[in-house]
Amino acid sequence: MKPWWRLVARCALAFTGAVALTLALCAFAPVLWGWRPVVVTSGSMEPLVRPGDVVLLDPAPDREPLVGDVVVYSRSDAPSVTHRVVGRDDDGRYRTRGDANPTPDAASVAPEDVLGRVRGLVPGLGAPALFLHRHPSAAVPLAVLGGAGLLVLLLSRRRPRAAAAAVLLVPALAVTTGGVVGRTEAEFSATTAVPATVETVSRFYPQKVLAANPVSYWRLGEKSGNARADERGANPLTCVGATGGAPGARPPDSDTATTLPTASAHCAAGSGAALSFTGPFTVIVWTRSTAFPPTPHGRLVAKYGGGTGQINYLLSWNDATTAMRALLDTGSGRYTVVKPMPSDTAWHEVAMTWDGAGLRLYLDGQPAGSTATVGTPVTTPKPFTLGYTDSDSVVGDVDEVSVFARALTDAEIADLHAAS
Repeated sequence: MKPWWRLVARCALAFTGAVALTLALCAFAPVLWGWRPVVVTSGSMEPLVRPGDVVLLDPAPDREPLVGDVVVYSRSDAPSVTHRVVGRDDDGRYRTRGDANPTPDAASVAPEDVLGRVRGLVPGLGAPALFLHRHPSAAVPLAVLGGAGLLVLLLSRRRPRAAAAAVLLVPALAVTTGGVVGRTEAEFSATTAVPATVETVSRFYPQKVLAANPVSYWRLGEKSGNARADERGANPLTCVGATGGAPGARPPDSDTATTLPTASAHCAAGSGAALSFTGPFTVIVWTRSTAFPPTPHGRLVAKYGGGTGQINYLLSWNDATTAMRALLDTGSGRYTVVKPMPSDTAWHEVAMTWDGAGLRLYLDGQPAGSTATVGTPVTTPKPFTLGYTDSDSVVGDVDEVSVFARALTDAEIADLHAAS
């Protein structure tokens, strides 16, 4: 039987080596796309980005930053800053703000000072580098520890090698990130232990939706009960027959989705007057059918009076359950845009916009069709619903529903989808 210390040493070596490999991959893999890892050293972007997290900076993005994007910008007399774009002045300078700050930054940012757009996040990867940055004297004990481990490794012939190698890797982990990433500030201080796993920018999605200034935004993450909160606080929904806790549309985000298990299940706003539009608007919803084909003409989102000429706006499947439809009625007639849907049970983002002259449909962030319109949308006293009240709801999961009192551009809708 092998001595217990040898088993412990080998386990420690395997674990430490796996962590070291993971950190190395997280730090160096983005370089293949031209991205640069940067350690966040302070906390004005909490809770989205915390001190010790590494943001993946794209220094040559394919477009200029938009409102809602997280960027890193330089300052002549201080370290760079990671904040969100909240506006743009007439002279082209950007207005920025940290998510945890109550007001925008005092100084605007020149376009040439923007170092790049944040494209991803590795929680906790930069914690060792941040520790050494804040406690530079700790580098000496770590160096001594590493030297001792190296000495033991060289002098030992058999038994101690695994233990010595494990000891040697410990200080290596502490300095790995410090040598491969830069640093950027945010402006508060707090640290949180976070597993060092790579996440996509899906954690940015809710913040980007809110930065685009929706009238209402329902994340639909409640796991029980009939209430569904509006992130803007304006139009909470009350559900009938719906259930919560389904896996959400945007892993690894842990926020869940709402299920409409039958054609009679639905969620409705309390006021019939709320969320009616006679001017430009946008509606975005994530949907997943639990079976294909789904419910015939199943409604996803409706502001619909229930009769001819009474659709303020509607997203629904067609009668053949093969395509998604965007519909609205004006005094001049009904306008419809149809897009065939993939024959699967995966999550898809569906959006419709009306800009005063044309109705557009989008699927997974891409334009899917449009038609010119005449007149303004009719209004209806019926409430806004997810699904529909007359047993015509789509059967499946819905998530991340947002409504805007303006027509988002193609670029904005594509950018929101990319953030998911």
